[in-house]
Amino acid sequence: MILDKLSNAKLYFDLHPRIRKGLEFLMENDLNSLAPGKYEIDGTHIFVTIQEYETIPTEKGRWESHYQYTDIQYMIRGEERMGYANVKELEIVEQNEDRDLMFLEGTGDLLKVGQGYFAIFTPEDGHMPTLCVDEPQFIKKAVVKVLCDN
Repeated sequence: MILDKLSNAKLYFDLHPRIRKGLEFLMENDLNSLAPGKYEIDGTHIFVTIQEYETIPTEKGRWESHYQYTDIQYMIRGEERMGYANVKELEIVEQNEDRDLMFLEGTGDLLKVGQGYFAIFTPEDGHMPTLCVDEPQFIKKAVVKVLCDN
C-alpha cells in the first residue's frame, strides 16, 4: 500500500509501466470536469472510474481486495478514511473472481486520504474505502484499475 500526494507520483513510475500510465492519466487530465462513469485508458488493462458519493461511518465499511487489479484511488474533491490490512491478516467471506472482487473481515489501520492524495492498493492489500473522516461528506474520487499481470 502506498499513500502520497499526486505531486509526488513520479516517484512511483518504476513500479510497473501500467501504474505509471495510470498515474500520468491522473496528472494530465482535468478530473473535476469528468462526469461519474468509466473511462478506458488502455482497454481492460487500465481504466478509471469517476465516483461521487457520500462517505459512510466506519462501522458500515467493508473490507475488499482484488485478484488481478491494483487500485489507484485518488481524491479529486473532499477527504475520506481508508482502511488497510494485508489480506493474509483478514478472513475471506465472499469471493467473486468474475468481478475481480473479494470481501473480507478483520481489523486493520485507518488512514486519512485528503484531497490531492492517492492510495495504491495491490491485490495483497485489503482495503476499506469510502469511510467518513469526522462527518459524512460528499466526495469525488477517481479509481484507476491497473492490471499488473506481468
